[in-house]
Amino acid sequence: MKSTRMRLARAAVPAAALGALMASNAGTASAATTWWYSGGPHGSGAAATFREQGDRLEVCDINRDGYRTLVDVQTAASAHVYRITDSYNDRRCTVVSAADGRHNLAENRSYKLRVCVIRTGQRPSYCKTTATFHNDH
Repeated sequence: MKSTRMRLARAAVPAAALGALMASNAGTASAATTWWYSGGPHGSGAAATFREQGDRLEVCDINRDGYRTLVDVQTAASAHVYRITDSYNDRRCTVVSAADGRHNLAENRSYKLRVCVIRTGQRPSYCKTTATFHNDH
């Protein structure tokens, strides 16, 4: 049986990685930001942030562990808008925005993010859905 100290140390890794991601991506006060995190097996995890200014979605893998991050953007009524899978498995992030012409969200509408971990060839797992947020920029 693993000691409590070992379990606490493992649990701290994803939280510390998420904190580093959040600190490195501090935005301006004028652009509302929604962060979300989903934990997975063996300390894996997925993080996403949506910044209304420019409809910027950042999808980040937390650990180098064979799992990646998958995010579904949905309307407030859970209708599918688009899906992004992080291209990396090494704590880097995949970023999309309205500037690319494919990821523009309608203004003055409500959305939510479904954040999951995924292993190649498997279905998304450990999914969490954010609270609804309003896109008004």
